[in-house]
Amino acid sequence: MENAKLFTVLRFIVFSTILTFLLGCPSKQEPTQTNQTAPGFSLKTIDGEDISLNSYRDKKVVHLVFWATWCPSCLMEIPKLKKLHEAIGDKPYEIVSIDVGVNDSVKKVRQVQERYQLAYKMLFDEEGEVSRKYGIMGVPTHFIINKEGVIINRFNQLPEDTTAYLAQFFPS
Repeated sequence: MENAKLFTVLRFIVFSTILTFLLGCPSKQEPTQTNQTAPGFSLKTIDGEDISLNSYRDKKVVHLVFWATWCPSCLMEIPKLKKLHEAIGDKPYEIVSIDVGVNDSVKKVRQVQERYQLAYKMLFDEEGEVSRKYGIMGVPTHFIINKEGVIINRFNQLPEDTTAYLAQFFPS
């Protein structure tokens, strides 16, 4: 009889854990939507440089990429991001990747940067503050912010044709 009770309790714990994992925890903030001003932030790159979103205002379109080193989808997107970064050239478009910090470290982010030879800015959201401001519930998540600081697009996967994607911002 004791085994039956123990089995029932264990089943409940496993079921609750799986349900929590699949549904996630409710966010304290709704996800940031398009056509609204992007929440401002300042973070350090993995090399210690201070980066402020406001420093790009009136200068560049900003492509924020929220990601993590442990995320297979994020790692599969790196070649597309590299290709996009190379296609930018001297256009006023800046890729800024933000590691969400959950179960990650600057050391792991630096290892990914070195392994893939990434040249775009890599920030680390150690406390998860910026991720919360943007309502990040999964990675990768991309935000496109125009020169005026307004979010014009939000998506989870970069298109395969990065050249065509970039052309929408800089028509010939």
